[in-house]
Amino acid sequence: MRKSLAALAVVGGLAVPTVAHAAPAGVSAVSEVKVAWAEPGKVKISWTEAAGIANDVYLEVSGQQAQRIGTTTAAGANELVVPVAALKPTHDAASTARILVADPSTAGARSASFDRYLRGETAMLPGMVQGVLQWQFEADPAMDTTPNDPLDSTAPAKITPRLTRVKAGTQAQCENVSLPATTERYGKVPAQNGAYSVDLVLANEWGESKLTTVRARTAAVAFNTPATGIYGAKVTMTGSIALSKLKDPAAGNCTTVADTADLYQHTMALHGRNSATGPWYSIGSSWTDAKGNYKFVITNTGARDYRAILVESGVGHSAVIYQTISATKTIRATPQVVGAGFRDSEISLGEQPNASVTVAPYGSHRVALQFKNTSGQWQGLMYRTLSRGSAQSGPFAFNRRGTHQFRWWVAASTSAQGLPVDAGYTYPFELVVR
Repeated sequence: MRKSLAALAVVGGLAVPTVAHAAPAGVSAVSEVKVAWAEPGKVKISWTEAAGIANDVYLEVSGQQAQRIGTTTAAGANELVVPVAALKPTHDAASTARILVADPSTAGARSASFDRYLRGETAMLPGMVQGVLQWQFEADPAMDTTPNDPLDSTAPAKITPRLTRVKAGTQAQCENVSLPATTERYGKVPAQNGAYSVDLVLANEWGESKLTTVRARTAAVAFNTPATGIYGAKVTMTGSIALSKLKDPAAGNCTTVADTADLYQHTMALHGRNSATGPWYSIGSSWTDAKGNYKFVITNTGARDYRAILVESGVGHSAVIYQTISATKTIRATPQVVGAGFRDSEISLGEQPNASVTVAPYGSHRVALQFKNTSGQWQGLMYRTLSRGSAQSGPFAFNRRGTHQFRWWVAASTSAQGLPVDAGYTYPFELVVR
């Protein structure tokens, strides 16, 4: 009883002997093994053999034991059609293979070498522009180690974005959408209503391969400001961001959950506008810390509206975030008191005091000198007009012994930046009349 070549396998019926055997008289050996595409996703293996013989067909991969991928009967045709999966597509561009067709009496014959290369996972830094995900891969650096082999294809590889998002009308149900495939190495995903995940899947003659997954996060921006500040002084604004993502879209779970892994160093932009109907403009920028907190420190140049913006971007780890804008906050401005007081803060009864004031903005608006009367109420004494931010009362009669409090009232004004500064008061200062 003759043993088949498979029965002579060294390990588990997978390795084949490499020593040739002479064919018995009247038996024709296998020759001219060829491989060709039968149809998309399938390869036809054919060979020449004068007499009908049962054959074993093996895949030989460099550096590995041969794997049997099929058999034929003596009465069957000298060919075998197999799916591409049987030829073990690989992400290793240097890996080559051959087909060995064996029969019971000879060492068989082999096809020409061919590759089965399919690009694998590939790093990529996505971006976001006006809510649209932008993706782009570098050219594949892999070299064809078997140029013009019989299974090379001229059809270009295609990349298909496969989107997973929350189904409209549901809270956490996923829906999957395949966007149009492209033969380019770049493309876009339109803005979506909320967080989503997209697989970028490459397909060539050897099947499909997921190059990468990008997850789009949504965000919330908290923004805290004081209600007012002194004109020309520093104002500190603080806030924090919170990111959200789909919990496990690959498993069909599109519940929205907090994402605390990527809170560090997101760009925050500070915008301002001069009125509720005016245009927004850029003032400055900042970055979040590891906990998602941020801070802006600016000079108060007058009353205006502010908002903090989480700038849309890629955040590493194959993720992007949408631009997110905080609530609008208004910060008012009060006059900055450069100086206020009397030339002589101690006088004798009958002498006339002289009060002065300097405030910013350095305008020509009005001020009024006030004193606190015996009832504890502030009482006006006189008005003056500022000249470059300064004014004096001039000598005036004040014949009341004791220690008395004074202050200047400062009218509302407009800053050099064209922003309003509210009316206000200087700090109280004293006059001692002996």
